[in-house]
Amino acid sequence: MEIGEEHAKEVGMVAGEKVRVTSNLGHIVAVALVTKRIKPLTVEGKKVHTVGLPLHWGFKGLTQPGYLVNMLTPSVGDGNSQTPECKSFLIKVEKA
Repeated sequence: MEIGEEHAKEVGMVAGEKVRVTSNLGHIVAVALVTKRIKPLTVEGKKVHTVGLPLHWGFKGLTQPGYLVNMLTPSVGDGNSQTPECKSFLIKVEKA
């Protein structure tokens, strides 16, 4: 999971550390990649952090069942454009 330096500092994690990423649908355990590329956003005057999670299935045998990012994403989409809503959703990030 790619996480910005400021967000990682707030959560108390360092690069290479295992993290637990939880949504309403479940959780996965990932490895933190602390980076300067992801900066906090300001939305209606409030700081909002974002993270990056690879959204790929991987190769058979390299991932553990149940530990795919796809299990965190909602299965809903925009009624007009038919665009899936899996590119942005709420999660909780904490040390594993």
